[in-house]
Amino acid sequence: MMTLLASLLLIASASSALVEAESFHDLGGWSVDQQFMDQMGSPFLLAHGLGTPVRDAVTHVDLTPGTYRVWVRTRDWCRPMADVGPGKFRVTVNGEDLGVFGTGGSGEWEWVRGPQVAVAKSPAEVRLCDLAGFEGRVDALFFAVEAEKPPATWAERKRLRHLHTAQKACQRLTKS
Repeated sequence: MMTLLASLLLIASASSALVEAESFHDLGGWSVDQQFMDQMGSPFLLAHGLGTPVRDAVTHVDLTPGTYRVWVRTRDWCRPMADVGPGKFRVTVNGEDLGVFGTGGSGEWEWVRGPQVAVAKSPAEVRLCDLAGFEGRVDALFFAVEAEKPPATWAERKRLRHLHTAQKACQRLTKS
């Protein structure tokens, strides 16, 4: 039992975090869309406001205080037909604007490198702020420490998802 608890505590000390968009606590006006599950293995959030921006999706993420590189897995669904897609959205962490996502790129689902953000308090509030009301798409966010990269394959994401589940179990055990 002590070995298991020690292992869980070691897992819980990992600093990077994968946040699946469909797991946000408050979806706001965003909806869970499953149309690419056969390609990605998970659903994503879609801002379908018929041209009117939808309410923010909000969640809280347990992060160790520190500096993180934020990566956003998204898709500009108009590429390569248009240079700037309509599915623009912002990401904020504890009120700090990390910029606009959802435009440019290859037109495929991909990780887009965002800026670094300093997290002083945890849990950190994370918001997805739709800017166009027209099909913004978010699959996941990855909070990376140092030069760590987001998971490149579905198998790596699955491993991180299991790790996150173990972290939550450890937190519940240490609180009781």
